[in-house]
Amino acid sequence: MAQNELSTLKRGLLVLELVKKHEGITLAGVMKELHLSKSTAFRFLTTLEEMKYIYKIQTQYFFNPKMFSGEAGDRSSKDWASLRSIYQVAQSLQMSTYLGKVDGTDLVMTQVIHSPFLNSADEEIGNRSKLHQSALGKVILAHMEKESLESLLGQMSLERATKNTFQDSQLFRYHLKAIQEDGYAFDDEERIVGIRCVALPVFRNKKVIAALAVASPADQISRTNIKHIATKLHAGSKAITKEIETIESIH
Repeated sequence: MAQNELSTLKRGLLVLELVKKHEGITLAGVMKELHLSKSTAFRFLTTLEEMKYIYKIQTQYFFNPKMFSGEAGDRSSKDWASLRSIYQVAQSLQMSTYLGKVDGTDLVMTQVIHSPFLNSADEEIGNRSKLHQSALGKVILAHMEKESLESLLGQMSLERATKNTFQDSQLFRYHLKAIQEDGYAFDDEERIVGIRCVALPVFRNKKVIAALAVASPADQISRTNIKHIATKLHAGSKAITKEIETIESIH
């Protein structure tokens, strides 16, 4: 019995190591790598998930580092940078993909993915820009609660990044209203000349907490394909919300 128990423990640890090594591995992947039957691989994965050593997003399994680091409390910047759903968006649209949050009147990058869409551009995480200068910032503002929005607008100076940046506060308010109605924001070379961006809000408990966007040279984002891009970003935004909720529920 003891020998059998040790053998089971060893296989369970091998599954855990495999999930840690291959972020986003599937049940089929575990079966193939460790030569396990479907039922055996499923039992190991389910047990590890129940014990919160790993977590599942759709059909993929991920290692939970907080079970070993002793960290607790609110999500850190590192946690945001570890989100995996953003990679699926980048790979689907084949465009640079960004996740950003509000800090005062600034937008702060929490994740950035460039081609070949396999690794995070860590050197860009933490970069700041003014909220009104990009689709990311504008879509967050447009979906804020009225009191929070008015407070921020009162602090913003609407400085120009390019000749296309909004500087008229009244026009900017109308613009935010249109964004809220559309559900997405479009940055037409407002922060960087030659670059266009489309962004959607990311919600948690029905409140906007971040924004997800793709950016590319202006000729790759046009009025004709914005809605197609927005539809894919909407699916990505929902996946990120679900991933955040999944991760938070295991802590």
